[in-house]
Amino acid sequence: MLSSLCQQTRRDLLSIDVAYLRGNGQPSTEAVLNYFRQWISLKDSAWDNYKDFQKRGLVRNRQLQETQTEWLIFSDCDMVYHPDYIECLCRELEKNHACATYMISSGRCSNPKELANQLVDMHISSEPILVMDAFGMASRLPSIPRRNVGAGFSQIINLRHAPHGNVYVTPETNKDWAWDIRMQKARSDIQFRRKIFKLGGARCRLPTWFSENLIHLNHNRDSDFGRHIEEQR
Repeated sequence: MLSSLCQQTRRDLLSIDVAYLRGNGQPSTEAVLNYFRQWISLKDSAWDNYKDFQKRGLVRNRQLQETQTEWLIFSDCDMVYHPDYIECLCRELEKNHACATYMISSGRCSNPKELANQLVDMHISSEPILVMDAFGMASRLPSIPRRNVGAGFSQIINLRHAPHGNVYVTPETNKDWAWDIRMQKARSDIQFRRKIFKLGGARCRLPTWFSENLIHLNHNRDSDFGRHIEEQR
């Protein structure tokens, strides 16, 4: 994902907030972020509290409260972007959604899990690396279009106008599952978009081009095993 963002035509328009559990992974997330800072603007949102980090809604609460940009895109780290994606997205938002009170979203194209794993395995390293032509390689794999429902991998809001109340989900009502009890299930994504829809009007879908040029590198899931898996991608 970070490699594809480094290869954007307008990466100067990006400020990326990465939420992660401190001291995790090989190479560590800290090492990856430090490496990619030479190309893109990155902010660390490091967590020490594993109990809270398990629930995505709590993590995104903090990101909402700390974000100072006009627009915010919630995404997942298994997404790969076309090189023109950010430039085209900013143009689309400024032209057609400048004062949006609603949520804007796109669909995605999802690679078969086995082929996506093979592609990722080709770039395994003990040190951070820049993957050249990240989108090109992902786009040459077969893919299945996924419909645009406003899921957690593509939720776009205007922080000046959206009635989000600076909260993704109130902690008391958060329906996310805890990893160490069950498995990963980010129900707060549904809660957040329903709140925006209720307060700001109908969902707005981006043109089809955006769904066709956002690729999901599919992977093993907790639901495949019936428990939370600590599998680094």
